[in-house]
Amino acid sequence: MIFIFGANDKIVKQQQCYNQEHCYHCNNTTKWILEKNATYASLFFISVFPIKTRYIHYCPICKNGNQLNEDEYNWKKNAH
Repeated sequence: MIFIFGANDKIVKQQQCYNQEHCYHCNNTTKWILEKNATYASLFFISVFPIKTRYIHYCPICKNGNQLNEDEYNWKKNAH
């Protein structure tokens, strides 16, 4: 019997921040992107369950940003 295991990344949720932020990498001021990514275990190329979740906050122009923890992500998501 042959089993094919693997892992793949998926964007679970992506949204724009409410406040504008300045990017020191590209020197632009714009609304940054909040993104929730999950790495899923797959069996026969079908995603089964999430292994790891990452929260990312980045500039939409140059894609430079940083990784957040879950509390920081929720605070930025709900900040008006």
